Amino acid sequence: MKIIIADDHPIVLAGVRDVIANDSRFDIIGQALSPTALVEMMFALTPELVICDYNMPGDGPLGDGIKLISYLRRHFPNCKVLVLTMISTPSMVAAMYRAGANGVVRKSGDLMELRVALSTLLLRRVYRRQQSPEERRQTPESIREMALSPREFEVIRLFISGKSVSEIARRLNRSSKTVSTQKINAMRKLGTQSDQDLITLCLESDLFR
Repeated sequence: MKIIIADDHPIVLAGVRDVIANDSRFDIIGQALSPTALVEMMFALTPELVICDYNMPGDGPLGDGIKLISYLRRHFPNCKVLVLTMISTPSMVAAMYRAGANGVVRKSGDLMELRVALSTLLLRRVYRRQQSPEERRQTPESIREMALSPREFEVIRLFISGKSVSEIARRLNRSSKTVSTQKINAMRKLGTQSDQDLITLCLESDLFR
């Protein structure tokens, strides 16, 4: 299986490459540091699988996250998409699968999980990770995170990364009014009263790492 790896952190690229480099079932044919570079490689090299970081700041109109997953599935329907992410919020993971992801692997876990995911994809199945009993236990923070809709989660993620409401609206192809409403709703659900409160909560909870 021909694979392209995409992540804006070279260390992550190296780690993924080391996990699968000696597996004769796979051939890494390209590595990308941005969404634009990834898509250019995909048009040129026609991979069968892309292993892609979820939170990969866009350097062009493609963006990242749900928008990028949807783009890849629309334009490269024969290529499987395996997402790497620190996000474990069930509603957001479900949104990744709805957007077309064939598997989601958490960066905070053991990268060796990639081998299990890749073997599952070789069998033409969707990879879904089984949670441990400890992970199923919800903390107050996880309950608050689950209250956010996938669209609200995306808006907050981009806002925390430094994007303005108008920039988020352009990236997500929504109106500024819609994005502003989604941001306000998310802040209400998270119990924050100001932008600073929101930023502090997200940073302290490592919500988007």
